[in-house]
Amino acid sequence: KGFSKAVAAMGVLGSVFKVLLLHVVVVLGVLGYELYFLVTAHSKYPGAAEDPALKMKAAQFTEVGDASVIKLREIPRPVCCSDTQLLVKVVSAAINPVDFKQRRNPNPEQMVPLPKVTGYDFAGTVEQTGTNVRSFRDGDAVYGMLPLMGQRWGAVQEYIVVDHSIVAHAPKSIPLREAAALPLVGLTVVQAFEPVVQDWRRNPIDKQRKVLIQAGAGGVGSFGIQYAAYILNASVATTASSKKSEIVKDLGASVVVNYREQKFEDVLVDYDAVLDVVTQEYEERTLASQVLKPGGKAHYINVLSTDWKQNDRETNIVFGLAPFLKKWVYAVLALSGRSVHYHCNPVAPSGEGLRHIADWVDAGVVKPVIDRSFEMSETDKAHEYLETGRATGKVLIDVSK
Repeated sequence: KGFSKAVAAMGVLGSVFKVLLLHVVVVLGVLGYELYFLVTAHSKYPGAAEDPALKMKAAQFTEVGDASVIKLREIPRPVCCSDTQLLVKVVSAAINPVDFKQRRNPNPEQMVPLPKVTGYDFAGTVEQTGTNVRSFRDGDAVYGMLPLMGQRWGAVQEYIVVDHSIVAHAPKSIPLREAAALPLVGLTVVQAFEPVVQDWRRNPIDKQRKVLIQAGAGGVGSFGIQYAAYILNASVATTASSKKSEIVKDLGASVVVNYREQKFEDVLVDYDAVLDVVTQEYEERTLASQVLKPGGKAHYINVLSTDWKQNDRETNIVFGLAPFLKKWVYAVLALSGRSVHYHCNPVAPSGEGLRHIADWVDAGVVKPVIDRSFEMSETDKAHEYLETGRATGKVLIDVSK
């Protein structure tokens, strides 16, 4: 009798183990799938080799730390060009939160090799093209976003060698230097909304869609408001301080919630989508409230950001991977109408996306929002300023001055 009980218990344990093993396999499969696409989106554009015979100035850091580790140095220029590459003389660059987060935190060598030139957004003129490049000529004004991992090169350097497929002709209606304010934030918004737009096309409604853009005065937020209002034709709400209320209204927001005086979840109800760049504070509050429409029809977009202030989440692998797992869990729940759709698509370089953005700028539909500019020798100060979290729109670096 005792033996039979032991056999039965072993059977139960075996079943539990199989279920747990299945869950582990599923989790690892999901993470492997997501990480594969994240890495390949950037690693498929290998960096150029160094040309020790030619020198250029660059804002570079050789170790992680505060903004003081960024130094203006003379380094070898990149070698140009493979068949599909361009040599670009940089006019201006822009910095983003990813820049100071990579600078202040240790990263695997494969992701952020040292020494590293800071910056990913750039605008400049083509000086040389590869033999298979047909869409660009010497002297063309261009702009783009460099791959976010795997390269020592950055945007705050005098010359860039980049694959032509992730570059576009700059908008003609604005000064070239201002075009550097657009790539990363523009592509972040456009790519984040792609699954939402696809769903809306499959399931049209008679009423105007409602979209909440969190932190509307920031870099991503300021572009997000314009995109949602004028490209998606949505009614846009945003969060901003009273000092920046008129700025976000001018960009296209019809409802502004002063986050210092009100909780957005107390005043906003039944929205079709939320673009959230303040997930560390707002995700739980959003998903636990009535901000989003029920019934599996609404969309929550996690922009995969962390707080401006340095914190443990920036290097916590569990926190970093959790959104990818949530995306799949919420996708299953949304099919049954029990949850919102959850999205967290990391931004990737895209010349096609930049061509659309340039067209919208030239049509007067969207515009870059620039807080201030710094000279190349002041790149460390630009990092310090951006880290305060007080910038309205983007911070530029004038490279060619």
